[in-house]
Amino acid sequence: MYDGADDPTRVTRSFAPKEYVTYRTEGPLRTFSLYAYYRSGNGPYDQPNFYVSADGSEYEQVKPRSFNDADNVNFVVYELNDFRSDARYVKIEFTGNDIASSPVLGKAVLNGSLGVTANLPSGSVPYGSMVMLRRETDGDTVYYTTDGSDPRTSLTRKLYSSPIIVLNELSLRTTAVSHSPAGRSAASRVSAYRYIPEGSLDRAVGLYDPLDDYKQLDSRSSVYVAKETPYYFGNDSSRMARTTVMPGHIVYHTDYDMTSFMVNSYFFAGNAIEKHRIYASDNGTDYTELSVDAYAVGHPVSNWQKYTYEATSLPAGTRYLKIELRGQVAWSPQVSDVMLNRNTASVKVQSTRNGDSLQAVLATSSSGAQIYYRLNKGPAFRRYTEPLQLAGYNLLEAYAVKEGLEPSPIRKYTLNASDQIQVDRFGQIQSASFPEKVISEQQLKTDSDTDAAYYDGLTPPSNRDAYGGLAGSAAKYGLQKKGFFAIQQMGSRKALTTPDGNLFFSLGVNGLTANETYTMVKGREELFESIPSILEDYRTAYNGVANFSFYLANKFLKTGTVPTEHAIYSEAAGRIKKWGFNSAGGFSPDKYGAENNLPYVRMLPLSSMSWAKIDGLSLFDIFAPDAVAKLDKSFAGFVAPYKDDPMLIGYFIDNEYEYHKFYSHVPKLKASEAAIKGRLVKRLKDKYQDLDKFNSEWQTSFESFEDLKEAELPLKTSAAWRDMNAFFRYYLETFYGTVSRLYRKYDPNHLLLGDRWLTTPFHNEKFRSVMAEIEGKYVDVISINHYSYNMEAGLLEDVYAKSGGKPILISEFGFGTTEQGLDPLLPNSAVNQSQRGTRYRNYVEAAASTDYIVGAHVFNYVDQAGLGRYWEGVWGERYNSGLVNVADRPYMEYLDRVMATNYDIYKVMLGEKPKYYYELSNK
Repeated sequence: MYDGADDPTRVTRSFAPKEYVTYRTEGPLRTFSLYAYYRSGNGPYDQPNFYVSADGSEYEQVKPRSFNDADNVNFVVYELNDFRSDARYVKIEFTGNDIASSPVLGKAVLNGSLGVTANLPSGSVPYGSMVMLRRETDGDTVYYTTDGSDPRTSLTRKLYSSPIIVLNELSLRTTAVSHSPAGRSAASRVSAYRYIPEGSLDRAVGLYDPLDDYKQLDSRSSVYVAKETPYYFGNDSSRMARTTVMPGHIVYHTDYDMTSFMVNSYFFAGNAIEKHRIYASDNGTDYTELSVDAYAVGHPVSNWQKYTYEATSLPAGTRYLKIELRGQVAWSPQVSDVMLNRNTASVKVQSTRNGDSLQAVLATSSSGAQIYYRLNKGPAFRRYTEPLQLAGYNLLEAYAVKEGLEPSPIRKYTLNASDQIQVDRFGQIQSASFPEKVISEQQLKTDSDTDAAYYDGLTPPSNRDAYGGLAGSAAKYGLQKKGFFAIQQMGSRKALTTPDGNLFFSLGVNGLTANETYTMVKGREELFESIPSILEDYRTAYNGVANFSFYLANKFLKTGTVPTEHAIYSEAAGRIKKWGFNSAGGFSPDKYGAENNLPYVRMLPLSSMSWAKIDGLSLFDIFAPDAVAKLDKSFAGFVAPYKDDPMLIGYFIDNEYEYHKFYSHVPKLKASEAAIKGRLVKRLKDKYQDLDKFNSEWQTSFESFEDLKEAELPLKTSAAWRDMNAFFRYYLETFYGTVSRLYRKYDPNHLLLGDRWLTTPFHNEKFRSVMAEIEGKYVDVISINHYSYNMEAGLLEDVYAKSGGKPILISEFGFGTTEQGLDPLLPNSAVNQSQRGTRYRNYVEAAASTDYIVGAHVFNYVDQAGLGRYWEGVWGERYNSGLVNVADRPYMEYLDRVMATNYDIYKVMLGEKPKYYYELSNK
């Protein structure tokens, strides 16, 4: 019997009454454990008293929890936690008058790990019960053994990551281990539990292969038994993996019919998951691929995630089962074990909304099996007897077990019975009603055939060159072939031409990507009817762990695959060409343009340069230290490699600078945080020289020019406004001049397309005039993000004139409706998709018939997420801006009118067809 005799530093009491021991921590007291030993045969024992104090003088008595270590009734561990935040002292006071009945103190642990508790007490339990272990201290790692060994030191101990199933008599020992920042570890007491199930596993049924060797296999190809790092695989010391990246397989053969199977595998989450393919055969020669249920089990450990494959109704006469492994690397996936005819089928959930609640029906295809479930991480699994009536947002975990068989894995489901749902399971706004609304997965699957017929039936004009320009127009209008997109004069028109010299009007689509379809789901789950698990088929529909794209999820339901960025772009490129577009606009992944034969634009990498950002102001700080050298280095790597690509139209400098805030924000900056403020002060000092003169002109009372750097400079006088006018011009000259010079150093071939003006400064004559004048000196094209019900010809004419005749590209525009519950880009612009198309026709044909406009890029390819694009959180944009919606269904009425304009765009440009216009109210 363990009585602490191996502890050389125990504390025992003397004969004095009220003896005590006091401990003190340097920081807050969070936990306390006392290991005590009692002399056998001297009970009843005198339990010590425990007290806690903040200052060592005033103590408050506290009651500990006491535990026998394992089966030793004479070894007791006392544990305390949940102290007041100011607790620093703990005192242990001996009681009673008999030394023999008092404990011997073995060790005290301050702020260490507390023990582990189980949800089920020792004793008889139903067959297939789940034991769940609970750590008492956050951050601890829980280990356990089932062979009677000490989990603190045993080589057979297992990491606890999921509930422990009771199928046969189970002796369970557990401990918790804390890990300090210094790399030290400390284990808690050992807790022991013993369970006797009401029933037992029939090991003679079917086949179970732990894959320790090849003995139970009929055949194999390109596989081996992996034995390294069992910690990652639930302590499984042997799994089956491939010898090469080529597919490998294992085959089982039985002399009885196979009716069900379960395959447990581990995938490395850092690689794209390629599922197993599983085949059945009655003769070992002719195989049929099976449709199987595959799902994640438990939580990943060091990026290794367990997945289960199962089927419970194999084809009649199945005697052979082939499991084929695939993946990008040979070492993932790894098959852990295989069961044939001995697994209980997992639990499926069907839910229906009933008023203010949700009814959940749980079922398993294994006849006679019992179903157990728990809600929202409750303390124990309950036996399922009738449909569950749920309210609010719920995490449901369920498994099934049939006596004699292996239980099913625990499957997790999220069920939202909240009355706060705003988005349905397809990402559509719940409250919106429209004919194209998807109501079933089958509709999405049918869409694949519908799409093929629709897109195959579109016939864009055939008189286009390889770039989407008007074929033969170079020779007809005397335009030169320059090898790259260029600006040429064609009579009174500023003409954008293709590398072959043909006339080109850039009909572009922004955002050939799913990026704006991601929405923040973490923390507001109750707003979504259903959010698929990140661990299963929809893993790549997540951006991080908090943001999810219902658009990508719908693509999976539609095609069986979550498309990659590359696949989305390629599909979009083919579609927009069918609709008569000829360019990929801004915020499209530019690396795929050339291979898809789609002219494209790029954006200089200024937005990624954190060293030039100004807090609270979207402006590039060209005066930041070493700005020229840093830009030069960046352009050398970013621009130079693309300089010979004929599909590249040119570069935007950046997007939507807040020039309209220049006067209100720049004078308030601190030079210690923004170099632009320091340059402003230097300019003022160089001009005025004398501080008194400056103070007089600006009506300030600074004591030195140095004080100006960190101070807010008031614009109260005419002189102050004149100085800021001069500094604004100086900033623009420096910025555009520097960027243009360095850009053309590395790419003399492509157009510099300006910086995509924000609508606000464009509408302000004060800013518009200076921006046009100075930018016009350095760029080939001025780009404007121009959202308006109709093209504002007067303002655009002003820009053209003041820029010295530089052509204009409308780099963003668009319209939308509220039909599907989204915002409309411009309020009251259209009541339906047909009117949206009319707006498009009015706008684009007006642009094409204007001599100095060289293109119009619509925003954007796919609608934004229903509850806002992810990087803007709960207030993110949620516009009906797309050519397709969240279900990947094209807006056909809108696109019919888009095509009417796009197909005839060159006729409109050349005056061969009058521009379209239909009056629509904005009210």
